[in-house]
Amino acid sequence: MMRAVAMWLVLITATVVLGALAVVGNLLRPGHDLTFLLARIWGRLTLAAAGIRVRFEAAAEGDLGQPCIFMSNHQSAVDIWALTQGLPDSTRFVAKRSLFRIPFLGWAMAAGGFVPIDRQDRGRAIAGLSLAARRLGEGKSLIVFPEGTRSRDGKLGPFKKGPFHLAVTTGTRIVPVAISGSFEALPPGSLRAHPGEVVVRLAPPIDPAPFAPRDLNGLMSVVRRSIEERLR
Repeated sequence: MMRAVAMWLVLITATVVLGALAVVGNLLRPGHDLTFLLARIWGRLTLAAAGIRVRFEAAAEGDLGQPCIFMSNHQSAVDIWALTQGLPDSTRFVAKRSLFRIPFLGWAMAAGGFVPIDRQDRGRAIAGLSLAARRLGEGKSLIVFPEGTRSRDGKLGPFKKGPFHLAVTTGTRIVPVAISGSFEALPPGSLRAHPGEVVVRLAPPIDPAPFAPRDLNGLMSVVRRSIEERLR
């Protein structure tokens, strides 16, 4: 219980302090990668308070310094803290619009150029994908959760087509990401984290060109298989 209290105290305090710094910093230096750098500190502090260790395993192939779309399974809020620990500073999250309404957290995300997606509103969803394409054009990478939401049973859920359409239309490589252990560390709906190790495995990049423009299902299958293999 004490660990849970400590984790939430650290999370809330870090969100307020680092979120405010991100807003001010982006006012002074628009377009800088400050928000992701501060998010890394935010995640590191929260993970340490929860007793969760993160191990990254990256494929040797591919230059992650070039813009790409990281597509990850999503089991827990821990995924977000874990991903900040090993992805390039130029990465921007694509996240549901409701998160942008959270004080300090949402303000920092908006100031840092993160991309809001509203799947309940077609017009806003299209606008979100357009903004995501613009970020890629600016040389930023994106992290998206193609399942659209956290898994409720720890299993890989169905994929949404939007992220794959984005990859095909922009010609951006996809890097499949498999996160293991986060569901056990902090299951959805739980307020109590469990100490342990979370492993983040990055697969070799996938070029969407052979699947464009008609075979989105084929591209989705290849990415899904890559993630599933690394979840075993």
